[in-house]
Amino acid sequence: MTDTQTSSGSTEPVKPTMIGLYGIPGSGKSYLLKQLKNDNDFAYQHFTFYDGSSLLENVVDGGLDAFKKMKDEQQYEAREQALSLAAVECQAFANTGVVAGHYMFWQAGDMDEPKRVGTEKDWVTYTHIIYLMVDPEIVATRTKEDKIRERKQLPVEHLRKWQEAEITELRAICGDNGILFTTITETPTTASGRTGERLAALLNNFQGHDEAANTAAVEEAVDNALRGQEDLDTVLLLDADKTLAPHDTGLMFWKDTTLSGGSAKCPLTEVFKKGYSYAAFRQTMLLYEEKADDFDATCASVAAKVQMYPDMIEMLKRAGTTPHVNALIVTCGIRRVWELVLERNNLTHIKVIGGGQISDGYVVTGELKGAVVDHLHKKKLRVLAFGDSPLDMTMFHKADGAYIIVGKEATRSSSMEKALAKAINNNNLSALQVLLPPSVPPRLDLNALPKAVLDTTELDHIFRVHSDPSTRFVHATSQPSAKLLMTPTRNATKQSHSLRKAHERVGYHLATSYLSTITGLEEIVIPHVQGGVTDGYRFRHEKATLIIPLMRGGEPMAFGVSKALPGAAFAHAKVFSDIDPKNFEGKHTIILVDSVINTGKSIVEFMVPLREMCPRVRVVVVAGVVQEGAVVVKEGAEGGDGNVFAEMLRDDKELWVVALRKSGNKYKGKGGTDTGHRLFGTTKLD
Repeated sequence: MTDTQTSSGSTEPVKPTMIGLYGIPGSGKSYLLKQLKNDNDFAYQHFTFYDGSSLLENVVDGGLDAFKKMKDEQQYEAREQALSLAAVECQAFANTGVVAGHYMFWQAGDMDEPKRVGTEKDWVTYTHIIYLMVDPEIVATRTKEDKIRERKQLPVEHLRKWQEAEITELRAICGDNGILFTTITETPTTASGRTGERLAALLNNFQGHDEAANTAAVEEAVDNALRGQEDLDTVLLLDADKTLAPHDTGLMFWKDTTLSGGSAKCPLTEVFKKGYSYAAFRQTMLLYEEKADDFDATCASVAAKVQMYPDMIEMLKRAGTTPHVNALIVTCGIRRVWELVLERNNLTHIKVIGGGQISDGYVVTGELKGAVVDHLHKKKLRVLAFGDSPLDMTMFHKADGAYIIVGKEATRSSSMEKALAKAINNNNLSALQVLLPPSVPPRLDLNALPKAVLDTTELDHIFRVHSDPSTRFVHATSQPSAKLLMTPTRNATKQSHSLRKAHERVGYHLATSYLSTITGLEEIVIPHVQGGVTDGYRFRHEKATLIIPLMRGGEPMAFGVSKALPGAAFAHAKVFSDIDPKNFEGKHTIILVDSVINTGKSIVEFMVPLREMCPRVRVVVVAGVVQEGAVVVKEGAEGGDGNVFAEMLRDDKELWVVALRKSGNKYKGKGGTDTGHRLFGTTKLD
């Protein structure tokens, strides 16, 4: 017997996968099961097939003849007992059960309701139900030509009515009981053997598919999409519907499809009324699978109507010409539709991770988008997420940067406003909103959710290189402004208050001139001097920034940095343990400030525990002076002879260093030449 470990440590039997195969008499249930069992290409060793009649013979003395003479209550109990025995057997051998059975009997001319023979045991035992929707004319022909058993001939229209009633009721019952439901359609024009092929595909998929297998399949698809890109350091992870374009292609699909008669009613609404679970997306896939014969044509029709946002087209085009950046579409919608949309816009270099059919091998849920971010992080890749709905929220929280696409009020997600407010206020989400087109009203307000524009400046920020450590060490040594600012810091007559003010000015300058290009800016609304409001700017994710002066020498410069980022938190520390861990919650950027970096040892001592607690947060070290040897990796160094700080800067793509100047002077100050003593008037202590 297969067991599963519970949270309490005990084991409980795993509910077996039990598949009910339904259809009106003459639809071919028993024939198909026999065909599959005898098919050498079908892995039936993992399945146990049951005919409903044979099951009843095993539990009723006297077999079917005795069963037919029983009262309704006795028949009900016998049916439940028969199915229970099948479930126990499948559980014992870890097999998937497939049971051919009946839901109702309905004789033509009956004035009463049809006789429903489904039991409560059915609805707690079955995990999946497949309904053979065979054209009633085919059924009528089969029953007439059946030489093995005598079947009552029923009018074609009555068979049609019977079939429609069963499908309608079974869909509702399955929806209420968490059973996945689908149909296989067979018409006079269906290719020979096609029904059996579809049934085999469904059974194999049901037998081997669970959330763990689903996640593994998506991760494999991601790996395949990124294979061979050795220079990659950043991945743009994008939702599709209402992110790349203002459309809901799922709704468009069901408006186009003949299954819904071209009506505006979308069956997905009913599926998702209880939430966006893995099971709900599996049920959605089965709805699309019912449209298998027309699926590709409908996808093409939908794709032809989709008009992508020009801003998104430009960004994805740039991804195709930038070796260190790639883009992946990860959508809960239909993969094929978006492949065709990208093809029409000459963006075939962008891969789509999405479902829609069994052949895709997986479904994409909101939680799975977050799992994709985790998978990319394991590859040491930076992830920027673009989306529009609550299904993207997990992805937003885990990504290194989040862009929320805001479309026209009539088409954008109606539930996103509440989800965003909760994520920002309760769960520390730091994100930017992109208005497409720019004239649409923003979500919430720009103070809570600042704005970004996908212009050249923003794209340069998105596409910048992170893997090259030389780009993550910036200094102003040769700049005229730096020469002016460094003069009082090197003047031997300056100390105490005047020197601290000079360091504060250095901190403010480094923040506004250099730190701002690393973090980027976000757009807010400010009151205008002439009345009304106008655009203003602040450091990106300023409220999710923590400034830490490494005491005591870093404090004056840190005050200057804080002056430039008034919304940032500020926490003093001599060592990492001085910081209350709550200070790091929800932080997007950590700024470590020190006056001088000689070897970088103090920074390393701080960074090691910081990275254990916050492995993905951006860290910017701001210093007045950095010894040039501190940022150079010693070639061929072994053991403890390497430059640990330089190696850390090389390997950590989210570590940056900003300095007023780089110095070749390796002199370590003491007394009157020590910066800390000069800053606080303690030169006589050495």
